[in-house]
Order: sequence, then structure tokens, then C-alpha cells
Amino acid sequence: MTSSSSRRHTVLVVDDSAFMRKVVTEIIDGSESFRVIGTARNGHDALRQIHALDPEIVTLDVEMPELDGLQTLGYIMSETPRPVVMLSAAARGGKDDPTIRALELGALDFVRKPSGPISLDINSVAEVLLEALRAALQVNLGGVGMLARPRFFTHAPVARSGGRSAPRAVAIASSTGGPRALAEVVPAIPADTDAAILIVQHMPKGFTRALAQRLDSLSPITVTEAQQGELVEPNRAYLAPGGLHMRVVREGDQVRIALDDSPTIHGVRPAADPLFRS
Repeated sequence: MTSSSSRRHTVLVVDDSAFMRKVVTEIIDGSESFRVIGTARNGHDALRQIHALDPEIVTLDVEMPELDGLQTLGYIMSETPRPVVMLSAAARGGKDDPTIRALELGALDFVRKPSGPISLDINSVAEVLLEALRAALQVNLGGVGMLARPRFFTHAPVARSGGRSAPRAVAIASSTGGPRALAEVVPAIPADTDAAILIVQHMPKGFTRALAQRLDSLSPITVTEAQQGELVEPNRAYLAPGGLHMRVVREGDQVRIALDDSPTIHGVRPAADPLFRS
């Protein structure tokens, strides 16, 4: 008879904090789908344990001594690819935010570490972490670029009064693995595309600004985190802010961004549906 633990997916927990390793291990071992097969306190230790234990998934701290999370991730994805979920503190911001770089390098998702009163934060972090692990298992790493590539939706121009047509818009939605795909797709959009690019990527507040700054540094078009009431213009990309749904609304001859914190859709906010329906 197969034991229940053998049916649970194996996870290696990597973090330089002994306390955080304990917290993450308890969350994972308390689930019905996953179990911790080992822990590591730095990147060198993690690589040794990956080769020895062959875990199905790795949770990886972004900032560690000796060999940090980005360097460790690079080795993992080049030598022994497998799903990696990053554990991160609040976004540092800027185009070189390490969490955004990790997602570009192949990490499938990230989870904010508990902050503040740990007992109050742990339950919400637990559900987010387990959902990230479940989603990571569904991704075929051999085809991350294709599987995570955002879907493009182009609406036909809408006639304006006077026979003119509204600017064309391209809407992109992406989820797990999305930042990596966006880093390939958005920089390939020409500066004279003559269309507005509207992007929904499920990320927490704070991280979407860093992602927009990163994409802007890579792209010929201007990429920004969308602002309430902002005019939608061609040859620009607008990224929905974390925690807010994004729509476009018409005001006379103009089209503007509308943001709101209405309930989550399919458990996420921002979600693709409000944008596509608008």
C-alpha cells in the first residue's frame, strides 16, 4: 500500500533564516499535497541538496549570503531545471528589482514573506504559497516560453463621430511564468506600433511598478504602471497595478484607464476579464 507521504510532491526549502525555513516547512508539511524533503541555508547548500534529493519543486529566498537567490536560480535552470517559487520581502523597486529579475530568469512565481506580527500574517501567506506551488506543478518547463506567452486580443477600431476611428489596442493577460514571457514579447513591439498595449499580470501591489520599470528599460515603447484616469495613447504600454482591476472607458473622443478594487475574479486581482470586457 502506498503511504500518503509518497503521494505528496516533494519540496526543497531554501532560506538563510532558520526561522523562515521552519515557518515555510510547517506550511508545506501541513498540506495534503506537498512535503518538505530537505532544507538549505544558502545557494551552495541548495545545489548540493538538489542533486542529492531531486525535489520536484524548490522554494528559494531571493537574498542570501555566499550564493544569492538569482545566482542559485541561474544554476538550477541551466543544470537541473525544475519549478522554482521565490520567497521575497517587499519589492525594492526599480528596473533591477531582484524579484522581477528572478521571474525573468525562469522562476515561476513568488510569494511575499510574512511580515509584521507573524501569527497574524501566516495564514494568508500559507494559502498563497500553497497555491503558487500547485500552479508551478502545472507548468511544462520545457515550453515555458510558449505556455506562459500572453494571449493577444486586438479589438477592431470603433467608429467615432466624424468618421474617425479610435486608437487600436492590444490587451495581454499573463499569470504564472508571465513576467518571463512579457520580457520577450513587450521589447519586440516596435516603437511605431500605432496601438496602445494594455497588460494584466497577476502580481501584488508594489511589484507591478518594478515590473513596469523593468519592461520600460528593455522596450522601444514606453511602459508604465497604469494610473486612474490616465489617457490611453498609442505606442505606450500600460500595466495594471497590483491589487486593482483595470478597464478602459470612453470619455467623448478619448479613452482612459479606470481602476477599481472590486472583488477578485477567479481568486485574483487584477484579472483579465474586466479589461477584455471593456
